[in-house]
Amino acid sequence: MSKRQPSLRPKANDAAGFGAPSPGLLQRSGWPLVVLAILELAWLGWFLAEPLPNAPSPKGAITRGILLLDALPGLVPGVTYQDSLLGKAVGEMSHLGNLPQRIPIVAAAFLIALAAIGIGDWMLRKAQMEGSCGVAVRLAIDYTLGAIVLGLATLFLGRLGLLRPWLFRPSLMVAGVAGVVGSKMWRWPRHGFDPGVALAVVVVAPFLAMMLLGSMLPAIDFDVLEYHLQGPKEYFLNGRIAFLPHNVYTNMPFGVEMLHLLGMEVLRDWWWGGLVGQLLVALFAPCAAVLIASTATRLGSWRAGCLAAVVYLSTPWIYRLGVIAYVEGPLCGYQAALLWAFVRGRKERDHLPVRLWVLIGILAGGATACKYTAVLPAVLPFGVLSLVESWRTRSARPVLAYVLGWAVVMSPWMIKNVVDTGNPIYPLAFPVFGGRDWTPAREVQWSRAHGPRPITWPLFRYSLIEVLGRSDWQSPLYAAFAPLAFFNPRSRRVAGWLSLYLAWMFLSWWLLTHRLDRFWLPMLPAAAVLAGMGADWSKSLAWGVVRAGVLALGIATNLTFSSTALAGLNEWTGQLLSLREDMPRRLNAPLASIDARLPPDAKILLVGQAAVFHLKHAVLYNTVFNPEVIETLAAGRSPEEFRRELRGRKITHVYVDWKEIDRHRHPAGYGFTDFVTPDRFAGWVAAGVLGPSTAVGMEQDLFEVR
Repeated sequence: MSKRQPSLRPKANDAAGFGAPSPGLLQRSGWPLVVLAILELAWLGWFLAEPLPNAPSPKGAITRGILLLDALPGLVPGVTYQDSLLGKAVGEMSHLGNLPQRIPIVAAAFLIALAAIGIGDWMLRKAQMEGSCGVAVRLAIDYTLGAIVLGLATLFLGRLGLLRPWLFRPSLMVAGVAGVVGSKMWRWPRHGFDPGVALAVVVVAPFLAMMLLGSMLPAIDFDVLEYHLQGPKEYFLNGRIAFLPHNVYTNMPFGVEMLHLLGMEVLRDWWWGGLVGQLLVALFAPCAAVLIASTATRLGSWRAGCLAAVVYLSTPWIYRLGVIAYVEGPLCGYQAALLWAFVRGRKERDHLPVRLWVLIGILAGGATACKYTAVLPAVLPFGVLSLVESWRTRSARPVLAYVLGWAVVMSPWMIKNVVDTGNPIYPLAFPVFGGRDWTPAREVQWSRAHGPRPITWPLFRYSLIEVLGRSDWQSPLYAAFAPLAFFNPRSRRVAGWLSLYLAWMFLSWWLLTHRLDRFWLPMLPAAAVLAGMGADWSKSLAWGVVRAGVLALGIATNLTFSSTALAGLNEWTGQLLSLREDMPRRLNAPLASIDARLPPDAKILLVGQAAVFHLKHAVLYNTVFNPEVIETLAAGRSPEEFRRELRGRKITHVYVDWKEIDRHRHPAGYGFTDFVTPDRFAGWVAAGVLGPSTAVGMEQDLFEVR
C-alpha cells in the first residue's frame, strides 16, 4: 500500500469517488438562492418556535427561541447579565479552583485511553489500514478499536475473579507503552495548519469543553444509576463478574460498562472510578466527529468534512450522550467507524480485502456489545454489504470474514449468558431459548414494555417530525443541509445511498423497537456526513453567506440549549466532594436521608426502588423485571419464617418507595407485583416481624427488622 499522504482538499473530479459529472443545471443557471434562503429561514423559524416536549414549565411552553432570547443580556427587557443564560453558564465555568479535583480522573482515563490506542493501533496495522491516516483519524479509530479489546479483557479477567487493581494498573501501562513504541507514534505524518480545520475546532471547542467537564460530574439519570454504573459497582465490590439475579440489565452486552469497571479498578474506588468511565464514554464523541469528518472529506471535500464534524459535535444529543453515561454515545462512535472503514476501503480499491471485512465485523461486534439494538443500524446493513461483496467476487470469504470479526467480539458475551442463564441473548428470545428466573408472565411484562408500538399514520408522522427537529436535543442543521446534497451532481449518487441507509435505520427503529428516542441516535453519524456534503453543495459566495447565517443561528441555538440543565447537569466546575454528598439528596431525598443516618453496618432491603448507585450502605434491590426480593423471601412463609429469612441475610431495615411502586403500576408503567401492599406490611408489623413504619418521605416508609 502506498504511504503517500493525500491532500486534505481532494480534487474536484474525485469528490464523490465515482468520477465528476459536468455541473448540473442548477449550478449552470444559478440556483434561486432567495427561495432557498426563505426555506431555510422558515425551517429555522419553526425549529425555534416549536415547544420542547420534555421541558414543561409552570409559565407555559418553553421553546428554543425563548432560550435564545434569554441567552444574552438586554435582548429581553429586565434580563441582566447574571440572569442571562450566558451569565449563568460563565458562572458555572468560573470555579476553576475545583479543577485539580479532576486530575486523578483525567490521569486514570488517560492511562486507559492510552492502552486502548496502543491495542487499537496494532489492530489497525494488522488490517493494513494505517496508511494515509492523519494523526487525529488514527487516534480516533485506534481508541474505538482498543476499547473493544479492553472490554473483552475486563470481562475475561472478571469472570476469573481477577478484578484487582495490582493487575490492571501495570497491564494498562504496559499496553500503552508497547502501543506507542510499536506504532512509532512520533513518526506519524502530520498535516500542516489548515485555517478551515482550525475554525471548525474553535466552533466546537465550547461544546467539547462543556461535554468533557460534564462527564466528570455525578450521574443523575435513572438508567445509569440502576445498571450502567450499578452493575460495574457490584462487580467491583464483589471482586468478580458473576450473574446478578436481581438486575436483568446486567445480562445485556456490557462492553461500554467495562470501561466504568476499569476506572473503578484503576482508582480502587467505585464512585471515582465511575467518573473515569463517564469520561471515557465522552471521548467517543470527538472520535466519532473525526471519523465523520474523514468520511465526508473522502466522499465530498475538505469543507464538507469540517462542516460534518461541526454539525455532529454541536448537536445537543451528542452533548447529552457525553455528560450522561448512556451507551448510545459509543454506539454512534462505532457507527461512524463502520462508515469510515467501508468508505475508506471502497475508495481505495474495487473489492475490500478479507482483512478489512474482519475489521468491519469487529466494529459491528463493538456496536452490538453496546446494546442488542445495534443489530438493526450496524450489523444487518454491513452484513448485507458483505454478502454483496461475496456475490461480486464469487467468494464466501468476505461474508465469512465479517461474521468471524463480529463473533470474536460477541461470542464471549453470549457464552457468559449461556453459562449464567442458558440463553445466549438473555432475556431476549425466551420462547426459543428459555432463561433462568424468566417466566411466561415476565416475558409478557417485558414485551409490553419493550415490544414494537402500534403502527398508525399519526404516530409515524409524529416520530418523523421528532427525528427531524422536534426532539429537545436535536439540531436543526441536519434537515437544513442534508437534502441539499442532491443538488450537487458530484455527490448525488452517494447522497442516494446514504439516504437509503438513513431510511432503513429510521424504519427499523420505528417498526421493530419500542421507539425510545435514544434508539434512533445511530442515524446521526451518517446524517452528519450527508449534512456536511449538502452544506457544501455550491461554492458560490451567495450560498456561502446563506450557509454562514444558518450555521450561526443553528450553532448558537444548540450551544444555548446545551448550556442549560435541560441537556444535563451543568455544574461543570463544581466541587466534586460537595456534589457527591448533595446529588443523592437532589435525586431522592428520602433514600439519601436513610443512607446518611443509618449505622454503617445496616443492610437495607429496598422495595420499589432500583436507582441505587450513590448509596454507600449494603443494599438488596431488584429491577422491576426481576423477581421482587421481598416476595421471594416472604411468599408462602409464616411471619416467623419470614423473620428468619431477613435475619439470615443480615437485613436490618426495609425501605418501601410507594411513589415508585405506583409509577410502575400506572397503565403506562412497566407493572409491579400485587404482593406488595400496605396491608401486608401492616400485618408484618402486627406480627412483630417489622417495627412501626417511619415516614421518611411523603410516600416512602422505613421499617426496622425486629
